[in-house]
Amino acid sequence: MLNKIILNWNNYPRVVKLLFSVYMLGFLVATVNHVRDIWYGGFLPYSYAPLAFNVYWTSLTLLDPLAIILLCYFPHQGMMLAVLIMASDIPINLYVTYAYWDSDIYSNWLLYGQILFGIFLFATVPIAWKRVGGRSSKIG
Repeated sequence: MLNKIILNWNNYPRVVKLLFSVYMLGFLVATVNHVRDIWYGGFLPYSYAPLAFNVYWTSLTLLDPLAIILLCYFPHQGMMLAVLIMASDIPINLYVTYAYWDSDIYSNWLLYGQILFGIFLFATVPIAWKRVGGRSSKIG
């Protein structure tokens, strides 16, 4: 049964392999950033922001790699989680940039990268979704 739901890279078109590789790389970079923040700042290291944002960003330490794992084993669920993460993280980061850092998007190159990654993800997930088909969206 598990073999029916595991992403078999050989069965997917090259475009899906490329897109998933980019998604996974983006979430891997994000995971490394959050782990680094916790390593140097301790649990809930984002003390400059409200507790809810601090908890959210800390939770991304687990959610970002979960997105990678789901992309491998349950591609549709992985794409859904990836979109949810980016659809929530980008607005939160924009808000904090303006409200707490008294800064703008132009001076935060990391935010630029995140927005570009989000746009790429939002634009390409529909393509990957169709190409993956219904193979992994059902268990059993």
